[in-house]
Amino acid sequence: MKKSYIFSQLILIGCLTFNSAVYAERTNVIQHDKVAKGDTTLSPFFSIELVGGNWFSPLVLKVYHHDNGDKQAIGLTKFSEFASRQNAYAISDDGKTLLYFHQNLPNDGGINKPGGLYEFRHGRGAKRLHSFVNNAVYLPIKLPRNIIVFAQLEKIKNSMRLDSKNYLRDTEGREKPWQP
Repeated sequence: MKKSYIFSQLILIGCLTFNSAVYAERTNVIQHDKVAKGDTTLSPFFSIELVGGNWFSPLVLKVYHHDNGDKQAIGLTKFSEFASRQNAYAISDDGKTLLYFHQNLPNDGGINKPGGLYEFRHGRGAKRLHSFVNNAVYLPIKLPRNIIVFAQLEKIKNSMRLDSKNYLRDTEGREKPWQP
């Protein structure tokens, strides 16, 4: 009994070592822009804050709009420590347009709107572009700051399964499917 337990532990350790080595090779291929923990100013009109990530609270990305000294929360989404900037937001060159994700989370800080992919234009406000999306799309390429990647989720007819299609969208309103 004891020998089989030790053997299974060695197999488990071998598998974990192999998988982490493969993952390390993949991540070194492309250096994506990472989202740093804490507050980050994106422009005079927008900022983000990456908080949490411990045993008691998931890592959460908060998105803020700044107007005449007033800082207002406009978006909130769970975020992975391995995700890149292009999975979080896209900002226009002039800093006045931001694309971002929002999820309905239990402690959303008073943001009362449905989840989805949003566009916020300073001076105009927020507009939901897509309702059923996912920001967990890995791209083997690094995108410019004004482009975001997302997966549009669709329920397959007569099934409980979901299908997803990957898209790129820029802050100018151009959107196109992305396939490797």
